[in-house]
Amino acid sequence: MVVMLNYPDKKRKISYSWRDMPKRWGHSFHPICSYLAMFPPGVPRYFIEQFTKQGDVVLDPFSGRGTAPLEACIAGRIGIGVDLNPLAYLLTRAKTTPPSVEELYKRVEELRNEYVKPDITQINKIPLKIKMLYDNELTLPQLLFIKEKFSNWKENCSNADIFLLACLTGIMHGKVNKSGTSYLSISMPNTFSMSPNYVKNYIEKHGLVKPKVDVFDQLLKKVQRVYKDNQPVEQGFSYLENAKNFSRIKNEHIQNENVKMIFTSPPYLKVVNYGTFNWIRLWLLGEDIDLIDKSLKLDDNHTLSGYVNFMLDIIRESEKVLQDGGLACFVIGDVAKPGKDPLNLAEYVWENVKFETNLNLYGIVEDHLPSKDKVTRIWGKTQGKATSIDRVLVLYKGVAPDLNYSLRSKKILKKYNF
Repeated sequence: MVVMLNYPDKKRKISYSWRDMPKRWGHSFHPICSYLAMFPPGVPRYFIEQFTKQGDVVLDPFSGRGTAPLEACIAGRIGIGVDLNPLAYLLTRAKTTPPSVEELYKRVEELRNEYVKPDITQINKIPLKIKMLYDNELTLPQLLFIKEKFSNWKENCSNADIFLLACLTGIMHGKVNKSGTSYLSISMPNTFSMSPNYVKNYIEKHGLVKPKVDVFDQLLKKVQRVYKDNQPVEQGFSYLENAKNFSRIKNEHIQNENVKMIFTSPPYLKVVNYGTFNWIRLWLLGEDIDLIDKSLKLDDNHTLSGYVNFMLDIIRESEKVLQDGGLACFVIGDVAKPGKDPLNLAEYVWENVKFETNLNLYGIVEDHLPSKDKVTRIWGKTQGKATSIDRVLVLYKGVAPDLNYSLRSKKILKKYNF
């Protein structure tokens, strides 16, 4: 990683790496459910420890699976997550307002006792693309029961039910190995949902058999795994809202310009369709995939000029909620068309918006990620346009904030605890 700090008369490079942390480092809440285009938890945690103190507010307007808000809550800050994708909202809400593990155990047993197998008419209405994934005698009826039980989850659901629903999305599909399965489906990737036709052909070609799995048993096991670490010391907030309007959210910290840090990863240029690649989980949540990808217009399909305008909107929203000395940190990956040199998108964005905002440039952080670790590269070398370099565009409001630690100091790593 290279940090470019801007000064009135010169620029200076200072090297520091947060990648000294173990590869799988992170709180046990993080893997509740996989999510495309997510950043490692050590990245937001570094900036949170470096620029904020306990009790400060950290906001992510594209919260995804809630990595940054969760890291804020773990570190004793108030994490706020905003996302337009219902799955992202669910995961962020689960992590920022978790119940006790005892509540979850009790609730799973209540659901088990309440369970009544849906009649054949209800089961016949399930799409064939879902039926081909799950055992139709035990697993699928239990899934349908929970789906109907939580059908109003966005309007009227307890923190315990939200957390269980989030855990369930995480085990909806995944690999089956020789020792058995932690998942509910036929063997398939866990990170994203392959297309229905691909899955159908793969099942037929390899003669896959649907595992007969008890959903309630697997939920209990999932809860046990994710509660391996202590609960975060602070609770936060989550909102199902458009990031272009996050300054209007009725939250006292947002309305009072009390946000110390915005840390977020805006959707990349033409890389991920969040609805299409989560069609199985979205079925469970009762969501329409086309509505996610089209009607809701998640901003992941911009032209270059459109992306700059989109980023300017987000930067202006950030101005409205940051306190004096607050920072806005945007994780922006380089992008490239096949056969062409990558574009430093973070620098390009800043050069095109710097005269349109009252925020100032603090610096640009460069983090080289091995291609094999880049989730958006899982389809191969030419699919999508994300590269192996992520940069963090760091802006500030008013007076430039001080660092809590020297950029060369290893002491900050000692703060990485649960």
